[in-house]
Amino acid sequence: MAKKSPLSWFVTLLKAGVSLGVLGYIFSGVDFGALWARMNGSVALAGLGALVLLQLQAMGGAMRWKLVLSAHDRVLAYGAAWRNVLLGLFFNQAMPSTVGGDAARVWNGYRLGLPLGLSARSIVVDRVCSFLGLVALCAIGLPTLSEKARDPLVAHGLTTLVLGGLGCLVILLSLRHMPRALATWKGAAPFVSLSQSAWLTLFSRRTAAPILALLIAPHLIDITVVWLYARAIGSEATLVQMALVFPPAILVAAVPVSIAGWGLREGALVLGFGVVGLPSDQAVAVSLLYGFSAVITGVIGGGLWAVRDPDGMAALWKGRANTTEADREDARTEAP
Repeated sequence: MAKKSPLSWFVTLLKAGVSLGVLGYIFSGVDFGALWARMNGSVALAGLGALVLLQLQAMGGAMRWKLVLSAHDRVLAYGAAWRNVLLGLFFNQAMPSTVGGDAARVWNGYRLGLPLGLSARSIVVDRVCSFLGLVALCAIGLPTLSEKARDPLVAHGLTTLVLGGLGCLVILLSLRHMPRALATWKGAAPFVSLSQSAWLTLFSRRTAAPILALLIAPHLIDITVVWLYARAIGSEATLVQMALVFPPAILVAAVPVSIAGWGLREGALVLGFGVVGLPSDQAVAVSLLYGFSAVITGVIGGGLWAVRDPDGMAALWKGRANTTEADREDARTEAP
C-alpha cells in the first residue's frame, strides 16, 4: 500500500488530540480510586465473555460481507472473508495509524482477486448496512430518550443525529436515479455505482432477508457487552437502558474526528447515563472496558490474519500479494 502524505499524518495527530482532549476533560472529574475499586474478578469474567461476543460479531460481519458480494454475483470463501474483517478490526482498533481499517480491507479484497472498484464498493456498502442497523436502533430509542432528557438540547441533538443519518442513507440510495447526463460524469460515476451496489444488496431477493438480520445483530452484541460490564462493576443498569444509551454513543463515536471513537464515545455515554439516571463514573468505566475489549479483539484479529492468511503480514511488508491459487479461485468472478 502507498505511503501516506504528511497531511494524513497531521490529520491523525489532530484526531489523537481530540481523543486525548475529550478524555482529559472527562477524567478530570473522575475518582480513579473508586473506579479502580470496581475492578474485580467479576470484571475479568465479563471481559472474557466480551471477547467471545466480539469475535462472534466479527464472524457475523464476515457473513454480511459475503452476502454483499453474493448480491454482486461474486463468491468468496468464508475463511477469507473472516480474515478480511479481522484485518479491518486490527487497523481500526489496535493500530491507530494513517491506514484505516476499511482501506486495509479494500486492499486485501483486491489481493484476493476482487476488482478494485468492487472491493471498495462492497466494503462501503457493508459499512452502510451496519450504519443502517445502528441508526434504526437509535430511532427506536429516540422517543424514550427525548422524553427522559431534561435538557432540550440533548433531545434536539439526538433527533438531529438520527435524522442526519437517515438523510445520508436516503441520499445514497437515491443517487442511482441521477439523470444520465450527470451519472456519466467522471466525478459522479463512482457515487452512482455505490448507490446501485447498496440498492442491489438491500433489495436483492437472495440477500435482503439475511442482510436485514445482520443489520441489528452486531449492535445487539455491543449492547450485551456493555451491559455485562455494567453489571460486573456493580451498576444497576438494565439491558433496556443500555439499549437506549449505547447505540447513540456509538453513532457519535462514528464521527471521524477522533482515534477509533475514543473520547467521543466516553462523552456521549456519560451524557446518556445521566439521561437514564445512572452515575457518570459508571459510564466512564463501562466505556473504557468496552474500548479495551475492542483493542484486544483487534490485536487478536491481526494475529489471526497474520498467521492464517496465506500471505499474512508479509504482504504488507512486501507491498504486493502472493495469494495462493485456492484463494484466488474462491474470489474469482462467476460467469454471468
